[in-house]
Amino acid sequence: MAMADEEDVTLTDKDLETEESMWSLYERWRAVYAPSRDLSDMESRFEVFKANARYIHEFNQKSKGMSYVLGLNKFSDLTYEEFAAKYTGVKVDASAFATATTSSPDEELPVGVPPATWDWRLNGAVTDVKDQGQCGSCWVFSAVGAVEGINAIMTGNLLTLSEQQVLDCSNTGDCLKGGDPRAALQYIVKNGVTLDQCGKLPYYPGYEAKKLACRTVAGKPPIVKVDAVKPVANTEAALLLKVFQQPISVGIDASADLQHYKKGVFTGRCKTAPLNHGVVVVGYGVNTTPDKTKYWIVKNSWGKGWGEGGYIRMKRDVGTPGGLCGITTYATYVTKKCPCPANPPTIIASY
Repeated sequence: MAMADEEDVTLTDKDLETEESMWSLYERWRAVYAPSRDLSDMESRFEVFKANARYIHEFNQKSKGMSYVLGLNKFSDLTYEEFAAKYTGVKVDASAFATATTSSPDEELPVGVPPATWDWRLNGAVTDVKDQGQCGSCWVFSAVGAVEGINAIMTGNLLTLSEQQVLDCSNTGDCLKGGDPRAALQYIVKNGVTLDQCGKLPYYPGYEAKKLACRTVAGKPPIVKVDAVKPVANTEAALLLKVFQQPISVGIDASADLQHYKKGVFTGRCKTAPLNHGVVVVGYGVNTTPDKTKYWIVKNSWGKGWGEGGYIRMKRDVGTPGGLCGITTYATYVTKKCPCPANPPTIIASY
């Protein structure tokens, strides 16, 4: 089936007028986002799609002038409960969370005032947006994204690393139960992580995303090592200073509005706890609109078709503990010492 233009799936008043016009919208949506999906439950999927389309349209109509808008995407025929079960997955240990939220400010924070805006995408420390598929592995993508960032900063080489290795071998989570980004990072500190290139240990794409048996392989691409895992103090000021140093793994509450997010600075309907989704903060900025809203630049793992090319801008300096959607409450970074070895090891003992 030929792929339709995504612009054809823009919601209008006319699309919602009748059952027939809504069905036509649904068919256009399916041509873009679900051409090969099982249609045995099409009727029930259509009912969910209609409810989501109406919610999105009503929100956008009532929220004109707000800094963000919602839109149809690949999640539009899922209830929020279905979406959260398949596409989130952060599970934070209560004691670890308590420690994180009361941790002291990091002594290694940079001296001086960071610039008004910063974007690691423009400074060679962020790989392409990835897609976790129908697997609650966001915690792995959040961890690996932070490691990719610090490794690029310290070595000058931006490498795409293997989420599949960490998912298979860390024994701290899976697709169904989710996991803890810090546990994934601790695994990487102990074992290192290999490349996701050349078909060596690629992530299973799309709807086939799954955990596999851990494999022991020699002669794989160079292993990337990091030294330690550390929490960021639970304030937006501390997070900003660390983001200026490197991309940071964070947990957030992925609410229904994030499910349907399309563009703009998200000011959110979300909670600060519990956290259910892992992402990476890769920068910060200030909106060019008259309100000059400050925001975080957040890399997600739902593919490039979600949000702003796979990213979301989330309001910062909201003036409440935990930040918007709890973004500061479980922020984590990794350290890497240099000078780095000129010839990193090419044999991986156990993964």
